[in-house]
Amino acid sequence: IIDEERQSLGISPRSFTADEIVARYMAAMVNEAARVVEEKIALRPSDVDVVFLYGYGFPRYRGGPTHYADTLGLDVLLKQLKAYAEEDPDFWQPADLIEKLNAEGLTFGSMNEDT
Repeated sequence: IIDEERQSLGISPRSFTADEIVARYMAAMVNEAARVVEEKIALRPSDVDVVFLYGYGFPRYRGGPTHYADTLGLDVLLKQLKAYAEEDPDFWQPADLIEKLNAEGLTFGSMNEDT
């Protein structure tokens, strides 16, 4: 059924490396974390990281999704999101907070210092 639907829509399957899968997964997770902070569901990015570390078993050595994003670099993350948005603009639209922080040369960590 999937193959038939794919053919009818003219979609060609492609494979992903393990690194590509991790990059996409992390980009989606951080993008959603940024929206959670934007919408004031979480007070600050470190709150999101704590939930992921202790609630979901996120790898401690990564420090949580927003810490991971700061380590990667928001410029790199934003470039990834924009590239993925070329394929699916609805899902991969970068969160305003990521664009704002990147434009101002700030990090998620800088938001933790204010509260």
